[in-house]
Amino acid sequence: MLDEALRVEDVHLAYRDMAGTIFSQPRTIGFFRREETDPQKELFSNVNLVVNRGETVCIGGGSGQGKSALLRVIAGLIRPTRGNIFYFGEYIPPERLTALEVAKRQVGMVFQNGALISNLRVRDNIALPLRYHKMGTPAEIDEKINMAMDLMRVRDEADMFPHMLSMGMQKRVAIARSWAMDPKLLLMDEPTAGLDNYNRRNLLPLIDNMRTLFKTTIIIVTHDLMISKELDCNICFLHRKKLTSPESFDYWLHSDGEISKELFRDLRHSG
Repeated sequence: MLDEALRVEDVHLAYRDMAGTIFSQPRTIGFFRREETDPQKELFSNVNLVVNRGETVCIGGGSGQGKSALLRVIAGLIRPTRGNIFYFGEYIPPERLTALEVAKRQVGMVFQNGALISNLRVRDNIALPLRYHKMGTPAEIDEKINMAMDLMRVRDEADMFPHMLSMGMQKRVAIARSWAMDPKLLLMDEPTAGLDNYNRRNLLPLIDNMRTLFKTTIIIVTHDLMISKELDCNICFLHRKKLTSPESFDYWLHSDGEISKELFRDLRHSG
C-alpha cells in the first residue's frame, strides 16, 4: 500500500445520510418522509477504488448518479453509511472521518463553483487557508501564493475581486488556492463545467502541470469525458449505484457495454 494515495473499500451512501448536505432536498416535497420508511435506499453501494500516488483518475457518469457526493465522501464532507477509506495507507475510522481530519492528510478539494470569498481579492483568497492554518512565516506564505498564481497563470489578476473575473479565471484561482496548501491528493468537482472552449483548452494543461511537475495525485469528477483522453488518464463510472474499474478513454469508446453505448454515443458518431 506504500504507492497508494487513496483506497476506498465497500463504501455505501444512503439517502438518509445525506440530510443536511447540499444534496438534501426540502422536506416539503416529501423527500425525507419517503426515505424514513425506506432508510436503506442508497445513492451508491459497494464502491471500491484505488488511486496510486501521482496518478490522475476521472469519475464520470450520468446526472444524479452520485459523482459529486462520492467526491465529498472522500473529502470528509459527507460521512458514508458504511465502508473504509485509507489515505496514503492510513485508515480513518468512520467516527473520525471529517473534512478536518482528511485535510490533515494533505487532501485538497476544488468545488464546482469555485467557492471564492466575494469580498477578498485573488491574492487574499489564495492566502486565506494558508494564514488560517499558519502554514509558514508571512514571507513563506507570500512565496506560496506567488507560486500558486504563477502555476495557474493568474498573477496579473492578483488584486482583482472574484466578480471581476471570468468563470475560467475563477476556476484557476480556486485551483491555485487548493494547490497552495501543498495537497498530495487533489479532488476536483467538474473543473471544466461552464467554461467555453477557449478557457477549457487553457485550463487542462495547467491541471496537467500539477501532475507532471509536482506529482500531485488528482481525482476529477466530470461529465466532460474528453478530459480523460486529453490528460491521458483512466476513467471510471458511477452507474446503477456501482463504480466500475478505471479504464482508458479508448477502452470505453470501443466497448460494447451499456455505459459506452449510453455515454460515448455522441463521441463515437463524431469520430
